[in-house]
Amino acid sequence: MAARTIRKTIHWVEKRWDRVRFETKRRLGKLGTPILLPFVGMAGSEGVWMRGRVIEDNGAISAPPTESLLENLKLTFKRYETDEIFDAQIFWSIGDRSGETRTDEEGYFDITVDPDPLLLNEPWDHVRIELGEVRGYEAARKDIGAELPVRSVSDKAEYGVISDIDDTIVKTGAFNFVKHWRTVVANSAETRTAFPGVSHFYRALAKGEDGPETNPVFFVSSSPWNLFDLFDRFLVIHDIPRGPLFLKDFGLDATKWLTGGHDNHKTKMIERIFRAYPHLNFLLIGDSGQDDGRIYADVARDNPGRVAQVHIRDVTKGILQDHITNGMEELKAMGIPVTLAPTLYEAAKVAQEGGYITEADVRDVQNRIFERERTETVD
Repeated sequence: MAARTIRKTIHWVEKRWDRVRFETKRRLGKLGTPILLPFVGMAGSEGVWMRGRVIEDNGAISAPPTESLLENLKLTFKRYETDEIFDAQIFWSIGDRSGETRTDEEGYFDITVDPDPLLLNEPWDHVRIELGEVRGYEAARKDIGAELPVRSVSDKAEYGVISDIDDTIVKTGAFNFVKHWRTVVANSAETRTAFPGVSHFYRALAKGEDGPETNPVFFVSSSPWNLFDLFDRFLVIHDIPRGPLFLKDFGLDATKWLTGGHDNHKTKMIERIFRAYPHLNFLLIGDSGQDDGRIYADVARDNPGRVAQVHIRDVTKGILQDHITNGMEELKAMGIPVTLAPTLYEAAKVAQEGGYITEADVRDVQNRIFERERTETVD
């Protein structure tokens, strides 16, 4: 009870401070230029889900890649110290539907609509979004619009893939911040490194009867939405199949401290994807740094028959052995194939045994891992 009261009080103070700061900047003519940030949506049984954000442009998102440590620190600070734009009017249209919504106190809009599915293009369609009325920003707002991509799944899809991001596909060093802090604070997708074999393995899983993106890939992470553009661009740069990202709100509200719980967020987002595609089973891919094995075991237990395989990258190098094996035996007891290894080679072999990819795909993954290891040995 005391913690809830303190949280609500701090949230009230934060809201008041945001309003006072806005009014002060408005009177002094210091309001910045609004930018409209579209995230990646999805079309499923519950309709088309779309999400985005409106904030003041502080230069962090448009900044070019830099090797300067000081500049990266400054830009990373700007990513989290955003000026959100509350109650901004958003117009949207897709297929045979159109409408409007408004942003919340953190600048987000989040809606689900139900257009005629026969009018949606596959594997991608787009929602046209435009910024409407924005109190206080009338002088700066000039025809601000964007295309919000929406993943529309083929009826020939045989399964889906749900993957973590940090230390699963991108080497962040989140498990060991002291050792990898330069990577963690890097402000650009270009300066981040993909684990070897990731693009080959994920592309192999995604391809099918309807082309290279037949089977959908979704990304669920406890990283904040402030990093969305970095992760989305990272997928493109490293030729990893693009898909909707389910990140976390970074901030304080009346019901949670900062970002809330890691486990609860991942479980809720995975179950949301399950509901959107009730006809698909899923391969779940994660890492050992944040107890993904246990989370996936809980999901599999609560959704019988929906989890086809589980693959966990061991990023701890044998440290915390009890922690990283949480859930593994439970998954095996449910008859679900499981791998726990420092690379994706074992995962690729088990996926091939299950008929999800080919022997040639496994060799591609193995060769890419070998090439990276040889390069790192030479370096």
